Amino acid sequence: MNAVKRNQLKKILARRSFAGLMELYEQNFNLLKLLLPDIVKIPDKLISRISGSPDLYLTIQERCKYTTTILLTYYFPVSEQESVANPGLVIKIYHDAGQAEAMACMKTGFMPVEHSHRNKQPYVDCRWQSNVFVEKWLRFTIHQGHIFSMQAIQSNQVDQVECATECLDR
Repeated sequence: MNAVKRNQLKKILARRSFAGLMELYEQNFNLLKLLLPDIVKIPDKLISRISGSPDLYLTIQERCKYTTTILLTYYFPVSEQESVANPGLVIKIYHDAGQAEAMACMKTGFMPVEHSHRNKQPYVDCRWQSNVFVEKWLRFTIHQGHIFSMQAIQSNQVDQVECATECLDR
């Protein structure tokens, strides 16, 4: 990460506020554009395989005119028949606004804070923690060399998965 981007991120992190959260959503959107440059064209279920890195699974859960919801995760074996998704990130991408928001992290992860209209601070704090994690994890996966692009699919760096159970029912 160059010094300019590092300073920009430090400024965002210093502003733990709703406005700072919106800036973090923009940063996550920009990182997802690097990871998913061909999001409109790619199939709904893909696996990125990089030597020395766990396989990264992408499932597009919903495609709408202005948004796309994705699941990004690694799968780790817990027994011979069972694997667990970790971190199991569900991210909503707002194409028109240029933002991406963590909607959930794992099934019992750190996101399930109730949104209260009376006290918005727990909501902002929860979203803040989750989206800072997303930002760091996206940087990590990109640094490893993961990318879901048509070129990666054609060069067999990314595998298309036909069966939904391969990505979702582990």
